[in-house]
Amino acid sequence: MTLASVAQKVISFLYFTFIARLVGAEDTGKYFLALAFTTLFAVLTDFGLSPALNREVARKPGEAQKILGSVLSLKIAFMVVTYALMMIASWMLGYDSEMRLLIALSGITMIFDSIHLSLYAVLRGLHKLKYEAFAIVLSQLSTLIIGTIALLLHQPLMWLIIAFIISSFLNVLYATTTLWRVAHVKIELAWQKSFIKPMLIVALPFALAGLFARVYSYSDSIFVKHFLGDAAVGWYSIPNKITFAFQFIPLALTAALYPRMSEAFVTDKARLAYLFEMAMKYVTVAAFPIAIGIGLLSREFILAVYTAEYAASIVPLQILLASLIFAFLDFPIGSVLNGCNRQSVQTAMMGIAMVVNIFANMLFIPSYGIAGAAVAAFVGNFVLMAGGYLFLPRVIYISHARIFGMILRAAFAAAVMGVAVVLLKYIMPWYATIPFAITLYGAGLFVVKLVSFKDIRELKNRLSHP
Repeated sequence: MTLASVAQKVISFLYFTFIARLVGAEDTGKYFLALAFTTLFAVLTDFGLSPALNREVARKPGEAQKILGSVLSLKIAFMVVTYALMMIASWMLGYDSEMRLLIALSGITMIFDSIHLSLYAVLRGLHKLKYEAFAIVLSQLSTLIIGTIALLLHQPLMWLIIAFIISSFLNVLYATTTLWRVAHVKIELAWQKSFIKPMLIVALPFALAGLFARVYSYSDSIFVKHFLGDAAVGWYSIPNKITFAFQFIPLALTAALYPRMSEAFVTDKARLAYLFEMAMKYVTVAAFPIAIGIGLLSREFILAVYTAEYAASIVPLQILLASLIFAFLDFPIGSVLNGCNRQSVQTAMMGIAMVVNIFANMLFIPSYGIAGAAVAAFVGNFVLMAGGYLFLPRVIYISHARIFGMILRAAFAAAVMGVAVVLLKYIMPWYATIPFAITLYGAGLFVVKLVSFKDIRELKNRLSHP
């Protein structure tokens, strides 16, 4: 699943880059906004039912078909209401007919995605993940192929959304047949009141967490559209996509360490504290070179890959890369809170960060443009990370001196690397500085004694045997 997720993000990033170069900033903005707008509402179609479905099927595998039928019956009602609310919202925001058409088409994808999300939740509950992993990559590839053909044939923008519809529909067909072939579970809608009410109670925390996360992650594009227009959304979408693509790193790491953390919470609190410190060290080591190295090469990268039309993306990219440090640090913090039965704390912090982010967007975007949206994301990431970190001492022992010492040493090694990048890019092509920077940073980590060969062997072992 982790490998599939990485592959999906790589393909998605390359596809989006291709779109941005071919259609220009304004149409890229329309395309990105339609997807972001729909993603905001998508959480309502699921309402946390898929994670709850996953858990219930894992506990009662013999009742998988009945549970799935009840959940899908409930989700149909959510889909109808959500689609209507989404279209009403697009009209109330004053979007033109083209944008409303793109949103309407994207909403169809939202419905298909919600269906196959539940189907794969059953397979997850039955511990059969390889089929979903295969579908993740295949679906993204089919979107890439259909969308690329549409672009090369100079088809209207709506065909890029239709590419998603076709891929998502095929994914539903694949998930349905796989569920029957592998688990002998077929789709039979069943409205069971006695089951639905407790399922909704179980799903509510997941729904709130998903809602907070979606609003926090995607509302900035809507504010940018409202205050600045479609082209600004296109400029902002580039740094947004770039920084999002790197989040597979802490995601993969915490996916490997989370089961160990959950086990250690019950059996060995000292071990849990050690695992948390190691996770913080690993994400710190990964975050700083990305933030500093790519930040210093942002101008060269944007102009070379996306052309001068996206020069306005440079400063927002640098700000979002800096905020990526806090986003990386929050992954192990959230993993500990979730693994120690403190999900409500993480959900509450996400809600607070969402509110802060919304107000920051309203405050900064009118004055500072898309750089203001990036600053709002920076503030939100910091609030989310800091709030969770301040609560952690109630759960486990934390050596603040060791953690801050690791952060400072990684920052120092990355700063030395950054100086080298600045000097080298004036005497060689900017992309040629990257292998030198990586080598120098790696050596610096050993010099400041933040990383040892023992750490590398341990990390390799944990990622290979999570």
